[in-house]
Amino acid sequence: MGLIKGNPTLTRYRVVDQLTDEFTEDFIGERLRKFAFIDIEKTSEESSLGWVELLNELSYDFQLGSFRFGPNYAFILRQDSRKLPPKILNRYYAVLENDFVKKIGRKPNSVKKKELKENLRQDLMRRCLLSTDLYEVAWLTTKNELWLAGAGEKLRANFEDLWLKTFGLTIRLLVPVTLALELVPPHRREDILELVPSLMDGK
Repeated sequence: MGLIKGNPTLTRYRVVDQLTDEFTEDFIGERLRKFAFIDIEKTSEESSLGWVELLNELSYDFQLGSFRFGPNYAFILRQDSRKLPPKILNRYYAVLENDFVKKIGRKPNSVKKKELKENLRQDLMRRCLLSTDLYEVAWLTTKNELWLAGAGEKLRANFEDLWLKTFGLTIRLLVPVTLALELVPPHRREDILELVPSLMDGK
C-alpha cells in the first residue's frame, strides 16, 4: 500500500494500446470481476492473486463507482499466500507413518506413502496462516499511464501477466531511457540508444 497513505514505491508503465469504445466503466468492471481475487482461507491452496476494490480489500464486487475516480481507475492487486516448511511436513509425516506401521504392521509402499503425504500436506496447508500483500494500481487514462505501488521482478511479472489477461492491453515499463525516448524527436532516438551501453558501463 502506498498511493493512499505512506510513501509509495512506484512502478510506472505506459499503456501502449489505444482504448476502444468498448472500454466503458461497465466493461472494465466486468473484466475486474472475471479476474478478481479468490479467497483461499478454507482451502489448501498455496496462493491466490487477483483484483480487489481500492477502498475495501475484502470486496471484489466492483460495482459501478467503486473503481472509477473521474477519468481514471484505481483498484488493488491482492495476493494471499501460505507456506508449509518441509521440516514441519516431514515431522508430522514421521508420526503418521509410525501410526500406520502400528496399525498395519508394515511401512507403506511408495504409492501409499505418496498418498499419505499428499493428504497430510493438504491438511497442514489448510491450517497454515495466510499472508496478504496489497498493491494499489492507478490507471491514468488521460496520460495513458499505469502506476503500480510496488516494485520487484516477481511482482512486476505477476502484475503484467494478470493485467494482460484482464484487459488485453499492451503495457511498457517506464524507465529513464524509455521516458527520454518519448520526449525527443524520432530522429534523435537512435542517439540516445547508442548512449545507453556506455552509461551502464560507467564510461
